[in-house]
Amino acid sequence: MANCQGCGTELLSQDHFCKNCGAPVAASVEDLADTRRFDPSAPATGRTGSLDPNSPLYVPAPSTHPFAQSTPPHQIRSFINNLIHRKLFLLLAFFLLSLFVGTGVIVGRDAVRARRARRAEQAREATIARKARELRQAAVAQRSSEEAIRNALGFTAADVLEVEYPESQGVFVNSLTSDDSAAALAQIQAGDLLFEFGDQPVRNSGELARVLNTVKPGSEVGVKLYRDEQPIATRIRVGSPTMTPFQPKIDQRTQGFLGVGDVGRRCCVNGTKRWGLEIHRIIDNSPADLFGLHLGDVITELDNKTIRTPDELARRIHAINPRSKVKVKFYRGNAEQTVELIMGHGWNSEVAKRQSEN
Repeated sequence: MANCQGCGTELLSQDHFCKNCGAPVAASVEDLADTRRFDPSAPATGRTGSLDPNSPLYVPAPSTHPFAQSTPPHQIRSFINNLIHRKLFLLLAFFLLSLFVGTGVIVGRDAVRARRARRAEQAREATIARKARELRQAAVAQRSSEEAIRNALGFTAADVLEVEYPESQGVFVNSLTSDDSAAALAQIQAGDLLFEFGDQPVRNSGELARVLNTVKPGSEVGVKLYRDEQPIATRIRVGSPTMTPFQPKIDQRTQGFLGVGDVGRRCCVNGTKRWGLEIHRIIDNSPADLFGLHLGDVITELDNKTIRTPDELARRIHAINPRSKVKVKFYRGNAEQTVELIMGHGWNSEVAKRQSEN
């Protein structure tokens, strides 16, 4: 028994090649020994020699046909198994690589989308914050402009409603601050639309406030305005935009009460271009109710003063002492009527309003 020098497989005595790797088995001494009896008379059938190439008696092995030897079956199976294992390994490696690359692509795509969404959300939040900041700044500027106009000119300004003035721009006179203010002394009325101040056009309260800053307090300035769609020119003495004129506070116990709970501006009364206030609600048992005012009546005058805005009506009512007799001029349909009534007390107006709402 012997072992293969190539792979170590155990060999049988009659094996000349390894069954596992196909390596030739080393010749033993017995194989190399010639045990035949020497016969001098026998013809020479071949040459004998040594297997050592360096020996003078070396005889090379006879050449064989290249196809004379065939590959053992176990070598073919081993080759096929190795090939199958190698392909399986390559397929597994390719699958793992594809899975890794696909996962990386998906993760990268999701990361890019998340980053874009985050940037879009940040941009949207920045836009919202910027717009909110601009609105706050605009509101502060608007209040500052309205305060300057109220101090310097003596009236409260408001935005022009496009439905009332579709083709006009200017500063709407919402109400006068008092009957002796600069606007009142210049014969300006609530409901007027001021569109020119000191030969300069003004489209809003901001532009009017900027023009006021260039005028010295105490100066007399020409103004132009619309009243019932008719242009009117007058002059007004400008006060200080930063100094609030003194105005005595009216005690609620001395304020008047009429009882028209809700009014709205309306044009035009009796086929004219005049504006008035249409009554939308009347409080029960109020002076307006007791003295015969009806829903839909359009008030044009109170105590001989023109009324064209809700704020001006409220100011006039509060300035009248309770129990005073006042005349109210109004339109009912196309007929102009006048009623004389006694003003109520302002201190019970809130109670009357709550009772009417309930």
